[in-house]
Amino acid sequence: MTLLLLRHGESEGNVLRMIQGWRDYALTERGHRQAGYAAQRLATSGAVALYASPLLRAADTARAVARTTGLEVQWTPDFREYHFGAAEGMRWNDAVRRWGLVDRDWGVGRVPGEEGMEAFRARVSRQFETLHAGHRDNLAICVLHAGTVGALIEELCGLPLHEHVALYTGNCGISVIGDANGVASIVTLNDQRHLPADER
Repeated sequence: MTLLLLRHGESEGNVLRMIQGWRDYALTERGHRQAGYAAQRLATSGAVALYASPLLRAADTARAVARTTGLEVQWTPDFREYHFGAAEGMRWNDAVRRWGLVDRDWGVGRVPGEEGMEAFRARVSRQFETLHAGHRDNLAICVLHAGTVGALIEELCGLPLHEHVALYTGNCGISVIGDANGVASIVTLNDQRHLPADER
């Protein structure tokens, strides 16, 4: 099994430093270019399936990949970003000030309506296990979000629920999850070689 995890291209929310969560933000012009570069790289990957979060920034990135690979996008709602509740649509600094948050305060119910880290990790892991079982002998592409990639890496590393990895996942960075005798393993994190330096 090989899963290629592609983070979406730059979104308007990224530029504005907004907490996006489940809110839809369109790709910027730069985000569309990034998606095009990633799509060209993945055109000859040999992937047999293409999955994506249905949120607009991931969906439009996936559609660019679909055009070069000829694969139909299959929507995976469980690979959506973390749901930040009342913080969505706010700037990060504003949310931190409003609720007095530090790193470990996310995901424990301090923000009204947030999903909770246990529920988030559970759904991401559930979706991953489904794909792991369905692609043991081939390769698939998954277009998703930085938080989703982080949750999956934390799960694969066996980290406790509120132990977060200091992981930078750039727009249209590719991370690779492989399989060694039935055990999923991290092969590559945040590969952006397909992007020109000024597009990263």
